[in-house]
Amino acid sequence: MKILNQRSEDIKTYVINVECMYDQGAEGSNLSLFNDAVIDNNSSLPSGGGHGQYVEAKGSGGCFFDDSTFSIKIEDATNSVIIGQVDFTDGNHNWSASNSNKDVIDVYINNSGDQAVIKITVENS
Repeated sequence: MKILNQRSEDIKTYVINVECMYDQGAEGSNLSLFNDAVIDNNSSLPSGGGHGQYVEAKGSGGCFFDDSTFSIKIEDATNSVIIGQVDFTDGNHNWSASNSNKDVIDVYINNSGDQAVIKITVENS
């Protein structure tokens, strides 16, 4: 996953509503990277042009019959005004998203291949 900030202002992201996800290095997943994170204007998290941060859904144990979910809440970093929220769900190894502000937040998901690619772009309003 990668978040790109194309706004002229910095943004702040929060990870909320997490269910059945690996985190903090478990299975190589680090969803917490995006929690309480400031992303400077015209930059990305993780930074650079390379790949995004690996995030892994739990599909076993107590989560075997449950979908994996998490949300990314996005705010203006200077005044804490909420820009929007994206709710992600992984069901049957296919990620989908519900976006509260499609005018400003663009969500790209590619489920083909061994690993899905998720990219969130926050555009100028």
